[in-house]
Amino acid sequence: MSGRLLFATIVSRLWRFKAKTIFMGLGITIGVLATVLLQSVAMTVTQRFTRFIKQAFPADSIVVMSGGGPMSGPENRDKLRLDDVNTIVSALSIREWDPVIVTRRDVKHGANNVRALIEGHSEQGETVHQLSAEEGDFLTAEDVRGRRNVAVIGATTAKTLFPNESPVGSELYIDDAPFRVAGVLAKRGLDVHGRDQDDVIVVPYTTQMEKLMRVNFVPAVMLKIGDVSRVPGAKSEIERILRERHHIGEGEQDDFTVMTTEVVMQMFNRSLGTMRIFVPLIAATAFLISGLVILTIMNLSIRSRTSEIGLRKAVGARDRDLRVQLFLEVGAIATGAAILGVILASVGLRTLVPMLMSRMGIQSVHVPVTLVIAAVAAAVITGVLGAMLPARRAARLDPVQALRS
Repeated sequence: MSGRLLFATIVSRLWRFKAKTIFMGLGITIGVLATVLLQSVAMTVTQRFTRFIKQAFPADSIVVMSGGGPMSGPENRDKLRLDDVNTIVSALSIREWDPVIVTRRDVKHGANNVRALIEGHSEQGETVHQLSAEEGDFLTAEDVRGRRNVAVIGATTAKTLFPNESPVGSELYIDDAPFRVAGVLAKRGLDVHGRDQDDVIVVPYTTQMEKLMRVNFVPAVMLKIGDVSRVPGAKSEIERILRERHHIGEGEQDDFTVMTTEVVMQMFNRSLGTMRIFVPLIAATAFLISGLVILTIMNLSIRSRTSEIGLRKAVGARDRDLRVQLFLEVGAIATGAAILGVILASVGLRTLVPMLMSRMGIQSVHVPVTLVIAAVAAAVITGVLGAMLPARRAARLDPVQALRS
């Protein structure tokens, strides 16, 4: 049979039996859709979290937290004191460090009110936590030492409280206490949890501890070690110092947590373990079901085409010709279904981007070409494997018996 005639025969048959064609391709479409859509989103989310973690926890930094960690309860959350921090800083010759003290307070300026996130930082927050003033000035060492009522506000907070004026030099009230606005922070956008990082007010941590929260402990502190190779040793030394200062005996649980970028990434990778298994499993299940559907429908098709196959073999059709035709039929269905799956995945990603933007600050989802190629290849292989047994069965039919059936 010539190539042109074979092509025309395949197209005619697929169009004639549209229901079978659709059912055979549906599973492949779902498999490709799941592979491209879910895997692209998973990869983008992973990259977003990885960038956020590396930005929030630089490789040369160590975070010391009071209590058993960010996921623990309130026990021992008041155990980390400034004396502890100063001892660590002195022992390890650390030049840069910045506390992490957070609370929410009522803030107002004129008739504008907001419930704002208040962060307490030192003047070194500009380098340690990568905070900087886009307008005006950041906190100074004198502000911190003098426990001054000064604030550096985020762009969102500035827009809310000072909609038609520059906030620099103006006054706002935090829990009825007046604060002078020294500057406006550079925009940071949404974090991975969808929180607006520009809806914030930064004040000296000394002011926050003594005047706003009235506490004598530090919930957490970030220490800049400066040299990545020193981080493991510094972590061990910090743990030793705090256990000694807090009189923690052998076998007793720590009332603090020391975290490095490596530890945070390990926690993150463990939390992603389920997603890394779940996403490929969905795609594999869809391809497996589609392969079984193709196998079943092709077997039924061979039964209904027994006379046709017998006639073709009787007039000289070779076993190879029959196998090629059946494989091409399934290959055409698999390729078309795979292309449809890629198109639907592209449409789905465009629909998901606004939601990902609002929740995680993800502005676009990149679809790797290798992922598309792998999905289409998996679709074609699924079709070929599903058609293998029916094609072999059709090629082995005896023409005389086939014509009699």
